[in-house]
Parts: sequence; structure tokens; C-alpha cells
Amino acid sequence: MPYCKKCGAKYNEGARYCTKCGTPIFVEWKFLREECFGERRAERDQLGLVSFGFFLLIVGYIFLTNTWILSEFQAFFESLGEGVFVPPSSQLRYIFALFLGLIGLSDFVMAGIRVFLRQSWRRPLKDVLSGFGAILIAYLVYLNSQRLMTWQMVVVLSIITIGILVIIYGIILSYFMRRKK
Repeated sequence: MPYCKKCGAKYNEGARYCTKCGTPIFVEWKFLREECFGERRAERDQLGLVSFGFFLLIVGYIFLTNTWILSEFQAFFESLGEGVFVPPSSQLRYIFALFLGLIGLSDFVMAGIRVFLRQSWRRPLKDVLSGFGAILIAYLVYLNSQRLMTWQMVVVLSIITIGILVIIYGIILSYFMRRKK
């Protein structure tokens, strides 16, 4: 039987107060992180740094090969500041499509690296689905830059694409979590 820390009296397990002095009894709550959030990782995802490195390389490549891009951004934001919306030029939309496409490709590369390093299947799956989404949205932006699709349609189809990918991820995750039990 446990003892009260204030008066030393014995109390029954599960009691909330000492029967002799009335002191609240400390109950050690054992909420395991695994119950709420799944398995705990011993270390952080170090490959996130590799992914960030790919991002920086892509941004550097875009700015290096398109030196005019900063003045184009400046003109776009100045027009917004004047209260006039002037859509980005087709060149800027094309570069954005290229950027998204390269991000999508880097997600596929990251998925391959994670599989090679035998990481949990969840992270490579996220990388593949986000890579697919980025490439599909890049294609939609490219079609817009070529004036084959309106920007409103790009927004709607991008939202639908993201929704479908989230549903697919949820279904796959639910299926494997159920099989695990």
C-alpha cells in the first residue's frame, strides 16, 4: 500500500485524497505519446535538411538562369501596391511552373533516398504524393502561361488535385494502420 507524503498514513490505491489529513494524492498520469501520436522517433528527420538543400538549389538555379525575374516581381508587386491587379507575365508564370516541376522532381528523389535508407513507408509516400501534386499543378500553371487555361481553372483544378491526394493518402494510411493491428 502507498503512503501519504504529508502525514505518512497508508491509503488505498486509486484514492484521490489521504483519508487521514485530506491531502490530494499525486496520481502519476502515464499518457504515452504513442497512444496519441504513433511511434516516437528517437531522432529528428535529418533528411529534411537534404530536402531544404534541394529547395535552395532550385531557387538558386531559377534566379541564376533568369536574372530578370527580380525586376518582374518588383513590377508585379508595385502594381498591387497601386491598387491595380496586373496578372504576372506569361514568362513569370512559366518560371513558376518550372519551379513547381523541379520541386516535384526533388520530392521523387527524396522518396527514393528514403526508400534506399529504409525509412518508414509513410514519409516516402508523402514525398511521392506531394511530388505528383507539384508536377500536376506545375503543368496547370504551364498551360496558363501558354494561355490554354484561365487562372481560375488552374486554382480550381489545383484545389481538386490536392483534395484527391489527401484522400488517397488518408485511405492508404488507414489501410496499412488497420493491417498493422
